[in-house]
Amino acid sequence: MTLCLNSRDLDLEVPATDHTVFVHVKQFEAERAPWLAAQVGLQVIGDLVMAPY
Repeated sequence: MTLCLNSRDLDLEVPATDHTVFVHVKQFEAERAPWLAAQVGLQVIGDLVMAPY
């Protein structure tokens, strides 16, 4: 699992002015993102995005 913080894109090229978190996991571990958000009382608000690589 990889966490990318305070960025608007997965390549970390566009900084965000607010707090954002991208959770990068392998496809078969995609259910971990909602679980991780639930651990701190939050929920996933974006769509699943599959990396091209």
